[in-house]
Amino acid sequence: MSRIKIDWTEAEGRNARILEQDQDGCLVLLEACGGGISLPQLKGSRERYLFGDVEVLEEHSAAMMFRCFLPGAEKERIYMRFGILPRFKTRICLDLELLDNRTIFTNRTPGTLKLVVHGQRTSREEVGRFELGTDEVYHDIRVRFTDFYLSDEMPESFPVPQKKLVDQFGQWKGSAWPGKTESLEELAGKYRAQEKDAAYPFPEWNRWGGDRNRKLKEGTGFFSTCKTADGRWHLTDPDGCDYFSVGPCGTHAGEWGRIDGFTQCCDWLPEGEPAYQEFFVSRQGRRAAYMPEDSSRMVNFAGINLKRVYGEAWREKWEEISCHILMGNGINSQGNFPGIAVNNGNGKLAYVRELPDFPVTDTLIFRDFPDVLSPEYQKRAEVYAQKLEEWKDDPWLIGYFLRNEPEFNFVENLAIANEVLRNPAQTYCREGLIAFLQEKYGTVEAFNRAWKAEFASFDALRKPIADCMALYPDSEEDLRAFSGRLITEYIRVPAMACRAVDPDHLNLGLRWSKAYNVDMMRGWEYFDVFSINCYDFDPTGDMDFVKNAGVDLPILIGEYHCGALDRGLTATGLKGVTDQTERGVMWRYFLERVAAHPYGVAAHWFQYNDQFCLGRQDGENYQIGMVDVCMQPYPELMEAVHASSQVLYQVKNGEREPYARKPKEIPMIGY
Repeated sequence: MSRIKIDWTEAEGRNARILEQDQDGCLVLLEACGGGISLPQLKGSRERYLFGDVEVLEEHSAAMMFRCFLPGAEKERIYMRFGILPRFKTRICLDLELLDNRTIFTNRTPGTLKLVVHGQRTSREEVGRFELGTDEVYHDIRVRFTDFYLSDEMPESFPVPQKKLVDQFGQWKGSAWPGKTESLEELAGKYRAQEKDAAYPFPEWNRWGGDRNRKLKEGTGFFSTCKTADGRWHLTDPDGCDYFSVGPCGTHAGEWGRIDGFTQCCDWLPEGEPAYQEFFVSRQGRRAAYMPEDSSRMVNFAGINLKRVYGEAWREKWEEISCHILMGNGINSQGNFPGIAVNNGNGKLAYVRELPDFPVTDTLIFRDFPDVLSPEYQKRAEVYAQKLEEWKDDPWLIGYFLRNEPEFNFVENLAIANEVLRNPAQTYCREGLIAFLQEKYGTVEAFNRAWKAEFASFDALRKPIADCMALYPDSEEDLRAFSGRLITEYIRVPAMACRAVDPDHLNLGLRWSKAYNVDMMRGWEYFDVFSINCYDFDPTGDMDFVKNAGVDLPILIGEYHCGALDRGLTATGLKGVTDQTERGVMWRYFLERVAAHPYGVAAHWFQYNDQFCLGRQDGENYQIGMVDVCMQPYPELMEAVHASSQVLYQVKNGEREPYARKPKEIPMIGY
């Protein structure tokens, strides 16, 4: 394999102090504000991959950054952010072709955690400075870089250190903390202390978790919506009572973790014991239709722990304990990815869920955006909607999401019509755009005057235009308008297909990853509830963005969370706080602001379980659970859950001010 060695003596620091430096590597102290060290050899290079070894010399994981700055710019135009375990020498491999922004996610290589790509499409020739460093963190951190190369081929191997990181219960071995489980006997005692009946602690709550004293309409037998005379949107339960949906996503018996490449890092894996085979699985597939296939080996330590105590009755005991933990503290819902009594009509906890396999077309416009004007999209939407047949009679189902976090929306200010023109494919969307422009302008002369262009005919638009809005700035108004039409079709086609199959359950929308693009607010009239995920400490800004964009629907927050580093894991997730007490503060501050907003009807925490300390399928390893891997609730968080639920309907109806203290935040360690 031919390759070019990176000479670290040529590197220069930014917000960084180089402690050691030679041709093979360097040790650098990166400042808390987010420092980095330059890679001047990348300028003018053509090789596809940058790879080498990284070691974070701290007690927590690090969110590493590969940044690309345009000449003279203070902020990067595009970057890759990826996670590295602490004190664990890890070989990374960065695919520089991904600077074209074709994806936000990548497949995982051995030893690394999750890698994401954010920013705007950039060519390597534009970049003035390439840099390896860290995201903002709460203190200066030390990182060692060694043996980096440029090559057109991936490295031949990804060595993983022979170092024990995970104990017999799936806990992180690198630290101790209050409540850490030390023996099987202790674990059994903790489980049995939670073997109690499930019941809501508030007498005014009915069996659904609605307020029996606030009947807003006649019940329909299903969850529905209601807008009251004071302008507030509400959910109503099947009896017609006011219902605010509060609960965690991912209510499953543990979180699956990835162990291929990591088996030597675990103290104990009962992989060869037949009794535990159900907790090991091999997976192969794609995260998104446009990504290459990936294979992995997964383990569920939480399930193993339960079976070691309860034997074959472990699943029933898990559900009993979970219902007690959740309902007993005022949780009345399961967020997306539910697992307790789903679709059996005999539930105790209402739930929402995502309809799987959102329709895509063989030709995609950009990332996961389909050719939405094609007959193929319509046909596949009809097949997709048929999955509702098996759900449509369950009264415990609040409603369904069409999908989760469309990946094209991660590009800020994206105009889908601009991507239609960039894509060389002769798509139905391209033909629709040309017809739209012909209808508006009539002649190519009028069209050229409007765009300040010199097209010979409308047929010229059948050739790819790399960035039409940059080349012809006066095209933006038209391309934004047509983008709105495409987003509307993206929603309308599957939404109408679903309504034909299931007219009773609520269509909860798309769980947009962020509310910052007015184009993405289009098509809302085909939903019953508008859903966004919000990783901010205060949801008010995003909710107001939706409302001010003209969306007149209840708003559901599909995900929010925070984590801390004081209890068992090495990364905080997408929001960080100082300790477990502040996680409770975050719960109250965020949830009660959703409830106080006139359009707020639900807030779902991501997630019920902590993630696996070596990373789930894609590498997230966040301390974000309501319970740990040994299924022990975090008491500080649960106290806050109970306190908020106790006043929830008063806050929702403007009778009580929301909780006012802001959490003490730290920069996230997340990827």
